[in-house]
This record gives sequence, structure tokens and C-alpha cells, in this order.
Amino acid sequence: MQPFCSLHITAVGDFVAESLQENKLILFSNTAPTELAHYCAIHESTPCQKELAPGQTIEINDTAYVVTAVGDVATQNFKQLGHITLSFDNADSAELPGTVHLRGPTPTVIAAGDNIIFINSEVRILND
Repeated sequence: MQPFCSLHITAVGDFVAESLQENKLILFSNTAPTELAHYCAIHESTPCQKELAPGQTIEINDTAYVVTAVGDVATQNFKQLGHITLSFDNADSAELPGTVHLRGPTPTVIAAGDNIIFINSEVRILND
């Protein structure tokens, strides 16, 4: 499947490891304000061609995660600012408007040079 968006991590803030321990990854483009960059994985990206939606797949360094819920402003924030929060909690409704919820194990580390791709797949969400 062809990705509809891809990110290349260029820098990782000092507090990203702590966020991962809380099952979250905050992404922001290289326009992130300095005070926020400490909490973010900073990236360069291709333009996002689609709306983010449940059932899509996000691959982080070749590990696939299924999108289970998308906040009301997540796509808008992502397209305009390169900013979303990924939450590895398998939630079926969005906790916050800018959050994308995923099914799959939380990455143990995110580093400069890592890649994240967004794929429009035909996966159906099933509740366990």
C-alpha cells in the first residue's frame, strides 16, 4: 500500500522518553516552539494527503499500529502544524481533540533518523 504521508524524525526532545513511558508520543514539525520541542519528536514530512481515520495504519520503524480513534482537530493540527499526539492505548474514542489513538505496543525508544508512515488500509476495528 502507498503511504499518504511520511515523517522523518530529525530531533527528539529531552522528555520524549518520559512521554513514551506514559504511552504517548508527541509529534511536531520543525516549527515547534522551543518550549514545546523538549517534549516532542521533531519531524520533516511530506504533505498529508488524507484525513486521519480509524482503521488506517501507522508504521513506526516497520512496526504497524492500527488507528482506533482520531480527535476532532487531529487532522487539521497535523496538516497545519505537523502536530499530533499518538496515544498507544487502543481507545475507541478520542481522549483529546488532537490525539490519535493506536492499537499496538508503545515504542521503547524514538530517535533522530526514525521514520513514521501513514497508510490508508482496509483494516476493520473489532472490539475485543
